[in-house]
Amino acid sequence: MFSGLRWSGFPAAAAILCLACAGCSERDTGPSASATPVASAAAAESQPETDAGKGKGYAFEILYPLLEPEWQPLVAAVHRFAAIQKTDFLDASTAADRATGVDYSLDLTFAVARRTADFVSVTASGSAFVGGAHGVPILASFNLDLANGKLTALPDLFTDAQSGLQALSDECRHQLEGRYAARLRDGDSAMAPAQKAAQIASMNRWIERGTQPTPENFRVFLVDGLDSPAIGLTVIFPPYQVAAYVDGVQQVEVPAKVFYDLLKPEYKDAFAIDTEARNASAGVR
Repeated sequence: MFSGLRWSGFPAAAAILCLACAGCSERDTGPSASATPVASAAAAESQPETDAGKGKGYAFEILYPLLEPEWQPLVAAVHRFAAIQKTDFLDASTAADRATGVDYSLDLTFAVARRTADFVSVTASGSAFVGGAHGVPILASFNLDLANGKLTALPDLFTDAQSGLQALSDECRHQLEGRYAARLRDGDSAMAPAQKAAQIASMNRWIERGTQPTPENFRVFLVDGLDSPAIGLTVIFPPYQVAAYVDGVQQVEVPAKVFYDLLKPEYKDAFAIDTEARNASAGVR
C-alpha cells in the first residue's frame, strides 16, 4: 500500500514519498460522503500535535494537524509517513560514519491544504539535513476520498489512468514552459537572443523529463476547492524535478475542464466545470 523513495543512509537520494491507496475503483456514495464544514478543518489545524526531540548532534521536530476522527485512514497514513522519516533520520544521526562537526536536523510539517465536498488533502513538507551542501527535501500529499474513506492516488481518478496522466502532463508542461519563457523574456535584457533560445530549449527538455506521464512524476497533488465540488487539481513538483534546485517547489493548477471527460463516472459529481466555457474553448490553447 505504501510506496516511495527511502533515504538510503541519507546520502544524495531525494526523500520524496507520496502515499497512495490501491484498489479504489469502487466508490461508495452513500451517507458517509457528507463533508464536515471547512471551518472544522481549520479549527483542527490550529492546535497541532508536536513530536520533537534532540540528542548529541541532532534535533527533530514534526508537526501534525489535529485531523477529524472519521478521517482515520488519513491519520494513519500521516503518522506512518512521519515514522519512516523519523526512523531514517535517527538512524543516520547515530550512524558510526555520520558527518562530524555539523548538527543534523529534521523538520517536517503536515497541514490540511485543501478541503472540498468530497476530498481532504494534506501535505507533508520539510527537509532533513544530514550533512552535504543542503538539506534533503521532503514532500508528499495524502488525499482522502470522503465517500469511501480511502486514500486516493492520481491514477485512481480516471477511467484510463494513462490518458488521465497524459492530459495532466500536457497541461503542466504547457504552463511550466510558458512560465519559464516569460521569466527569461522579462529578465536579463542584455542576454543575446540566441542564448535565450538555447536556455529555453534546455529548460524545456528538463520540463519534458519531469512531466512524463508516469505515476511517479505526479505523486504529489491536491484536490482544489473549498467545501464544494472541486474545481481542479494542483500538481506539485519537488525541487529539481522540473526546475533548478534554487527555484524550489513548482506548483501547477490544472482546471477540471482539462481532465473532466477522463474521470471515472463516480468522480464526475466531485468536480465542477463551466460547460459553456469548456465547449467554447475546445481545441484552443
